[in-house]
Amino acid sequence: MTAAAAQTDKKPMSKSKAEILDAAAEVFTKLGADTASIDDVARHLGSTKGRIYHHFPSKGVLLAEVCLRAADFVHEEVGPAVDPAETPEANLRKMITLHIPEILRTLPYHKVIIQSYVGMNQKSTTSLERELFKQIRTERRAYEDIFRGILQAGMQDGSFRDQNLSIALQSILLLINAPVFWYRPREDEPASFIPDLANQLSDMAVAALR
Repeated sequence: MTAAAAQTDKKPMSKSKAEILDAAAEVFTKLGADTASIDDVARHLGSTKGRIYHHFPSKGVLLAEVCLRAADFVHEEVGPAVDPAETPEANLRKMITLHIPEILRTLPYHKVIIQSYVGMNQKSTTSLERELFKQIRTERRAYEDIFRGILQAGMQDGSFRDQNLSIALQSILLLINAPVFWYRPREDEPASFIPDLANQLSDMAVAALR
């Protein structure tokens, strides 16, 4: 099954499950995924642990599903925007200007990945947890492949200079994910800030590839 087909085949998420994942992302970000407990998530929700365990049999599964949903958010936003009729540069700019607002809209999810994904992956013990983390790696690879294909096309048609594809890919991904480390929403933030940020990072990415 292709990555696109896998995205299409996913079942709609219930409101209750989505609320739990939102709460878990907030709590894991604030307290740290290693430290935070199911009790902490339940308190944040104003709910019982039973409601959480109805959807997630363990904290490891809950964390894995937070990470998986983070991957889904950006993949579902950016993947369909790629247009084979457009130039590689136009596609890359479009992808980045969609990626940046989406990671900032769902910021707690992406902070959880950065702070704890590797460590919790190593600690996963149940078959379900291992399967979920395998899915996360598959999703991440599929998302990277979208960018990899665009960069490769640009190198082939001369719009991007010929260089090590893997280094170029990881450098671009690091650049466009950098706001996860430093961005903090502000009440006085201009409405243009995030679009301007996305455009500036898009310019920087293209300049680095030329």
